[in-house]
Amino acid sequence: MNARRRYEIAFFALGWLVLAGVLLRGGMATNMRQAWDRVTDRVVRAGQSLSDAEGRAWTDVRGASRSDAVADRYPETQSIDSLRSPSRMLPGAYDGSFPHSFDGFTELENRLDLQFPIISFYQAWGDRPDQRHFPLRMMQTIDRLGSVPMITWEPWVKDFDSGIRTNLPPVEQREYASLAAIARGEYDFYVTPWAASAAKFGKPIFMRFAHEMNDPYRYPWGPQNGNRPDDLIAAWRHLHLIFQKMGATNVLWVWSPHISMPWFEFYYPGDAYVDWIGTGILNYGTVASWSRWWTFHQIIEKAYPALEKIDKPIMITEFGSLTAGGDPAEWYRAAFADMREKYPRIRSIIFFNQPTDVTLSTAPLNWSLVESPRAVEIVRDELKQFEPQSAKESP
Repeated sequence: MNARRRYEIAFFALGWLVLAGVLLRGGMATNMRQAWDRVTDRVVRAGQSLSDAEGRAWTDVRGASRSDAVADRYPETQSIDSLRSPSRMLPGAYDGSFPHSFDGFTELENRLDLQFPIISFYQAWGDRPDQRHFPLRMMQTIDRLGSVPMITWEPWVKDFDSGIRTNLPPVEQREYASLAAIARGEYDFYVTPWAASAAKFGKPIFMRFAHEMNDPYRYPWGPQNGNRPDDLIAAWRHLHLIFQKMGATNVLWVWSPHISMPWFEFYYPGDAYVDWIGTGILNYGTVASWSRWWTFHQIIEKAYPALEKIDKPIMITEFGSLTAGGDPAEWYRAAFADMREKYPRIRSIIFFNQPTDVTLSTAPLNWSLVESPRAVEIVRDELKQFEPQSAKESP
């Protein structure tokens, strides 16, 4: 039985355990709940171990030198200070199948002829087994591959179990003004051990907390739920202080507003609390009535002066184009040209390699770069233009 099949079986079992837990948990006694938690935690650890094993196998197949190759090609990854102020572009990727499978990363890296120094993933807050703890195995797998993890840390406060968190408001009231509640310390029970674990991990971590906090349509931590700019700033600074107290100075804080919404700069927590600016740039093309074919330049041009004024390196945290409505190869070519000529503060791009995105549509959207072979060729050639001359000339 291969690693992927074992992993699928483990998470199938976990799904049934979680479903049964939802049905039964409300009436469980404390000792029974603790027993249930131990069972689910064991299943999660089994799934993490399988992912870890597949990560080792992936490293073995690609050669144990992957981490050395990343360090040689991107020495910035070895220093937290260099990562705060890199002198050149650091590419990265999010892959929709990771950590269940490494196939997406394998194909993308092979096609682009590089190893990504940044690997991105998402984790929600909550009490489900895959939420409640610092994702140490995931971090260790990424680190062993030689890359730096970037976690998009999403405060889905409704996911905390009311049976355990009796101090929290009822679930139906919890999302209103949730950022103010975070700032008051009502979720420190979750944040503090998470920060302590991040400190213990010790290696650099990009932390993208409460992304697109100024968008009133997407996420519950947005302004539609009574979350004001001052609340985001207070919550951000509160979390930053906890991480500092726990010794997690290895965390690089990525402030990531939605730049298409006005007044996003009012959500800025301050220079002492932010290491990077992040923003997603995704071209949805003509897939919906609310979208059309936008170039990279058209998406970022109005917001860039405000971003540049903050004087922090900029990361394109979700970077990609669909194929509906235009030529994605030309879209990428123009995007890289614009980065070089018009947007010099951009120091990282994270490819959004998600072939089954359903966040804004009922039909899955395919953001995978490999959908367009010509786009792959252009991106591969363009990325080489951002490397030092010595790297370009190496065999």
